[in-house]
Amino acid sequence: MCDLTRRFASDAQRHLPKGLAFEIADLVLVKSWAEMHDFRMTVRLDHGAAVDEDYEEVITFQMMTSPLYRSILWRNATAVFIQPLVGRGKQYGSVAAALDSLIPKSSVVLTDIVINGPWPVQRRCSG
Repeated sequence: MCDLTRRFASDAQRHLPKGLAFEIADLVLVKSWAEMHDFRMTVRLDHGAAVDEDYEEVITFQMMTSPLYRSILWRNATAVFIQPLVGRGKQYGSVAAALDSLIPKSSVVLTDIVINGPWPVQRRCSG
């Protein structure tokens, strides 16, 4: 006689989604962030990326002028992931940290500042 409980347990393990749904507070944060940075945010439910990759919920980001996704955001029980359209995905501890990574950092570094003479001192007027 075959063990039916073991067979169904393995089937259930195989069909667990890779990505889970977001908390409401995280969705509100992502919506505000997207509006502030002129992105269009879309929540895709039951997203399937590959044969063994099912996600309860995936958030996509698009530029307002392009139909292509710039990146997707998804989470599991322990981390949040950003997957750009081209390139490798990165893992973060929170939605806020993942969103912060999407903001381009300034590449200007001031290193050639030379002060001739003494440093200017602010003088107070007495009166």
